[in-house]
Amino acid sequence: MAIREVKGRKRPFVVYWDNPFTKRRESKACATRQEAEKLDALVKYQLKYEREAFHREAMEEDKGPESVSLESLLYLYLKDRKLSLPCLERTMFAVKGILADFGDLELEHITMEVLKKMQERLTAAGNKWSTVRRKMGIIHAAMMWGVRQGMIASLPVFPVIPQGHHARFVPPTQDEVSALFAVAPDHLRRVIVLGYHCGMRVGQSELLRLRWHDVDFTAGIIRVPNAQKGAREPWREVPIQTALLPMLKAWEEQDMASGVDFVVSFRGKPVKHIRSAWKEALQRAGITRHIRPYDLRHAFATEAIRAGTDYGTVAQLMGHSSPVMVMRHYQHVRNDQKTAAIEAIPTPEACVQNNVYKRKGATA
Repeated sequence: MAIREVKGRKRPFVVYWDNPFTKRRESKACATRQEAEKLDALVKYQLKYEREAFHREAMEEDKGPESVSLESLLYLYLKDRKLSLPCLERTMFAVKGILADFGDLELEHITMEVLKKMQERLTAAGNKWSTVRRKMGIIHAAMMWGVRQGMIASLPVFPVIPQGHHARFVPPTQDEVSALFAVAPDHLRRVIVLGYHCGMRVGQSELLRLRWHDVDFTAGIIRVPNAQKGAREPWREVPIQTALLPMLKAWEEQDMASGVDFVVSFRGKPVKHIRSAWKEALQRAGITRHIRPYDLRHAFATEAIRAGTDYGTVAQLMGHSSPVMVMRHYQHVRNDQKTAAIEAIPTPEACVQNNVYKRKGATA
């Protein structure tokens, strides 16, 4: 891949690439460097994720920059966002079906009716409304970016998507967390501690990409790399519970001796997922109900609020810009809290004694 400037030509900026099927050097000339950079981004993404696109005929020289397909727009948008490779792959997988049906459609032909058809295809494929909302949200974000870049004159009206019902998951109790920790292998124990006691997102967006240089033992904090979900800062500071400092320090010394950089690793290599280890730990702990690794984060929020921490502080610790997300999705009222609320209501006898049930002028 390369961009070269050939002076004296009407289209002086030339993009070169090697066709992976014909093994030939191909190129296309552009009038401006901006057009060339956009084309360069498109070809790079196609080489990595849509190699079959190079089976098609070579791009026409006279096709102006105004003829941009939905697929091209999405590639350019994702390049501009500079997502991590795992996040990029998840995003591309999410819109794979949309691109298969509508990827070649030029932007000026995408109307509300076309967007309705996209939504109908997704629902017909068995996607839940929450999943449809997420996938259509990617298309919406890409087209909004296209408007800001001047590639789209105006944003079409997107159809209303019914509100999806989120499945209700009860987070693990303190006893269940203790039982899991007792039978878990070393790398899973670290996930349990960081998820349950620090509220990190259990996955590659945060917890699994944490490195030891993010842990400041002197200050007693962890600088958690924020997931790319609208966070205003690249990282946030989460204090380490004093009782956990010796355990974390021992883990660090163990890893430093082995030359391991990631906090959560397995056989010296970074961990990409913990599905198998988590399932086996649940079985060994004798826990039969469905608990997800992500529920450790839910448990963190629930226990913090139960202990009297205000919603704003919990939101900051969890990497949310607003406490609304915590109130809406993360707090799970424990039975003992419900019992305490019920027990706090006076009995009829107590109400009579306190004159609550007496009418004016009535005698006891």
